[in-house]
Amino acid sequence: IAGLVVSSYSWEHSHWAAHKSLAKWLKDNNVPGIYGVDTRALTKKIREVGALLGNLVVNPPQSLPPTIEFSDPNKRNLVAEVSTKTVKVYGENNTTNIIAYDCGMKFNIIRYFVD
Repeated sequence: IAGLVVSSYSWEHSHWAAHKSLAKWLKDNNVPGIYGVDTRALTKKIREVGALLGNLVVNPPQSLPPTIEFSDPNKRNLVAEVSTKTVKVYGENNTTNIIAYDCGMKFNIIRYFVD
């Protein structure tokens, strides 16, 4: 995760499995975050014009440089970064065989097929 943009933030984390707050995790992992953003309007804008590059700058200097460097995800092989490196088999003893090419499939779908 390069940055987090949310509409609202709860300062009290209460999930039973939480080991730390989101703010603590972001700080520990040096990930900038911002809240109070109209994420519906942002989503609408992205749908209209496509993906947008942006930066979250924490504690900016008095004057920003004339050009700000961006990490352009279009220049990286994102599929290779998130894909598994080995074949995974689920439900080995099942009578039906299904081959799935995972391009973002949720684990619940796999559980549904295996059961």
